[in-house]
Amino acid sequence: MTKQPPRDVPLFDADPPEGDPPAQRPVAGDKAVSLHEAAQSRYLNYALSVITARALPDVRDGLKPVQRRILYTMWQQRLTSDAKPRKCAKVVGDV
Repeated sequence: MTKQPPRDVPLFDADPPEGDPPAQRPVAGDKAVSLHEAAQSRYLNYALSVITARALPDVRDGLKPVQRRILYTMWQQRLTSDAKPRKCAKVVGDV
């Protein structure tokens, strides 16, 4: 299989035709929202979901999800207080 040189295709179409731009058809339920408002509301939703899903400890045991996964992996590898020492990279790699 031989490599072919890239085709000479323009990245953009030719200049737009002169005259009025084509009218955009509104979609049902769409309304104009500023970029600042949309970014602010979406970031707030994302931040709250991250806080509730990852950053807050669970009420049942006081552990965050990542801490629970680490302890479960240590239990699977039989790492207890009386076991021989192992590198933590093995545990973290398995999480």
